[in-house]
Amino acid sequence: MDGEDQGMSAITLRGLDHASTLLMINTKRQTFAGTPSHEGEGYIDANVIPEIAIKSIEILKEGATSIYGSDAVAGVVNVLTQKDFEGFLLRSDHQITESHKQNDNKVGFLYGFKNDKNKLVFGLESFYRSPLSARQINGIADLSISTFGKTFITTEKEEISSGPYQGIYEKGEKIPDPNCENNGGILLGGFCKFAYGERFNIINKERHHKAYFNLNTSIEDSYLISNDFNIIYAKVNVLDNPQSPSYPALPFLTRNIFPSEGGSPFKNEIKWRGRPLGSNYPSPFSTKDIYQYHMTDSMKFSFSDNDFLDISITHSAHSNLAIRPDIINSRFLEALASRGGEKKNLSWNLFSDTNEDELVQYVSGNLVAKKKGSLSSIDGIYLTNFNNFDFSAGFQIARDTLDIKYNDLGRIEVDKEGQITKQADLFFLGGGTDVNKSRSKAALFGELNKSISQSLDIRAALRYEDFKNENSLDPKISLRFQPNDIFSLRFSTGTSFTMPSMSQMYGSDIVLGSVRDVNGSVFVRQGQTGNPALKPAKSINSNLGFIFYPREEYSLSFDFFEINYKDRIEAESAQAIVLNNPNSSKITRNASGEIIGVIASYVNEEKSIITGMDFEFNSLFDLYDFGSLNFKITSTTLFSFLTPEHHEHNDDTEDHDHHRDDEKLINRVGKFNYDAHIHSLPKNKINLFLDWEYSEFLVNWTSSIVISGYTNERQLSDYAISLGYTNKVSSFLIHDLSITRPINLKDGSIDLKFGIINLTNEPAPKLFDAPDFSFDTRLHDPTGRTFTFSIQYQL
Repeated sequence: MDGEDQGMSAITLRGLDHASTLLMINTKRQTFAGTPSHEGEGYIDANVIPEIAIKSIEILKEGATSIYGSDAVAGVVNVLTQKDFEGFLLRSDHQITESHKQNDNKVGFLYGFKNDKNKLVFGLESFYRSPLSARQINGIADLSISTFGKTFITTEKEEISSGPYQGIYEKGEKIPDPNCENNGGILLGGFCKFAYGERFNIINKERHHKAYFNLNTSIEDSYLISNDFNIIYAKVNVLDNPQSPSYPALPFLTRNIFPSEGGSPFKNEIKWRGRPLGSNYPSPFSTKDIYQYHMTDSMKFSFSDNDFLDISITHSAHSNLAIRPDIINSRFLEALASRGGEKKNLSWNLFSDTNEDELVQYVSGNLVAKKKGSLSSIDGIYLTNFNNFDFSAGFQIARDTLDIKYNDLGRIEVDKEGQITKQADLFFLGGGTDVNKSRSKAALFGELNKSISQSLDIRAALRYEDFKNENSLDPKISLRFQPNDIFSLRFSTGTSFTMPSMSQMYGSDIVLGSVRDVNGSVFVRQGQTGNPALKPAKSINSNLGFIFYPREEYSLSFDFFEINYKDRIEAESAQAIVLNNPNSSKITRNASGEIIGVIASYVNEEKSIITGMDFEFNSLFDLYDFGSLNFKITSTTLFSFLTPEHHEHNDDTEDHDHHRDDEKLINRVGKFNYDAHIHSLPKNKINLFLDWEYSEFLVNWTSSIVISGYTNERQLSDYAISLGYTNKVSSFLIHDLSITRPINLKDGSIDLKFGIINLTNEPAPKLFDAPDFSFDTRLHDPTGRTFTFSIQYQL
């Protein structure tokens, strides 16, 4: 798989983008990654937290900017870590797929110690993951085929009397590699094509090491009553991540191969549609080295029984060192001119199946990019109670930075006038400019909570946040009304905002992919450039919930939500740019009209409106001699996800960073949304949970279903139709089962757990999404039935 965000993970709520969900650690912020997601979204890498150190996870599914600040639009996920743990915990987790033998293995331990004044908790966790190649799953990459395999196109009539290319050819005739299929290529439509998708991994080989430390000290001699120091460290290595042997020869879309150049047997210039290293070469690895940490020191003061002050200093950082293989452009041109190799005496033969190893090594290089984001903040919060009012007030001062550095091959240099003085010396990966940027913010906030009566509670909050050139004042009010024991109502409304991430403003990247041009699908270079003029996304969030308690053992809730966005930050879709205006200035074409590349950026959409409903049903059954059964159903239904129908902007207008206010809004619910960087949005998702406690056993059953599937409006190719693809993505129902058995020992206890994921071995529904895998990578798992086993010992 392409991109730079392998080895990282994100948490999202309600189907919104990564940046709309705020992930916190013990109510403290973690830095955004310096690397955006493949969809171009800034986000916090959840891989920082060792699982063994997690005590609980709090989820608030409503806008909370008035309390927590920027990014809390869809809600907040707050991970609470172990701070009071005492004893010793050792856990080992293993899972293996039935069909492919891909396995994950994790081991961790946690140690906790207490005395009169100190609480110390320390933990380590290691995780090892074996790879799963796309080759191992039939049909998973049958659409990932590139025209850039090994094909030549004549510019004049040709006649070759001998050799593998012997024949008579008309002007404009396609000439595929004579040994195409023997070399692993695919003959299709007159081209010798390259099956690149099967080169990629569905799951990469990874190694994770994480550490956790927390020390809480009680102090009794002053207003300072305690100090809490917490540090988390994580290192993730992506060890393989195979790529294509080389990327398409895009420089040769604008120039031809001359007679005798590169071993050409033709008498006239000829077009080359291929790549230096094709199907008969092995895949190089694109490795990643990711590290991040989170460090907080909190001091708690008490001035009376009702007055508390908490001051915290937090620093976090995230670094991603990515190595991406490519062909060195200048060296390849030397090799074509018979000046290749260290001695400048070797020649590259485009018409031969192989070239000398020394020459292959000479033209091979890497784009090396290190992207680091960091965040430093000071937070203070004062808590008190007066006249039955719970009141809190606080401040936050923060500074985040983005530092991006490229190696010499991948670095682009620009002068003061904005003119490029140095290009990246790479075939496909365009590289980028070094970045060193920072920004600061300051915030003040307050919250008031009051029980007006026995049946009515009210909470009001207000936060003012100031950046260098932007500021936001965000109020929120919440009501809870419970007139009796069987019914309650909750309502909240407020405003939220999301600042663009530093990488969205200043970063640049080259992503892999194809776009469907007016003449068909073609694999091209897609650039994603930052936009310093981005505005914060603002929204009005409203929630209305009804909760019923018909009996003590039952509860039923309906929560309706609406998020009304203005200036939502959206990564432009290369496909949408081509569809809306094939002659856009953002598209680079050669003299024949073929697309070479598409440059996209980030824009502020004028408006977006999201509405939906969350449903939850809980029940507890006493089965007497057969134990107890807890039954739970949760579901999310999206009514609408309205965004503008994207059109190409006029670069001559002042508002080219925005989508126009008069653009038609289209509902993206029930669609794959191939033409926008929005996740697949099925209308209904339902989860069912059964927990049965019987004797010494705990049995868990989970069923997850995407009801009615969703549609894919991308036009199917004839080849996809021949393989059985349709524009409908099927419903997907999977069942998981686990059994836990605790065993009490003289010293401590052991928990044994066995589970099966995807019990019925359901395959991922087929999806036409050329050039990616033939399933929805954002919603479905193609790995099939998976067995899990864990053992935990606690003393």
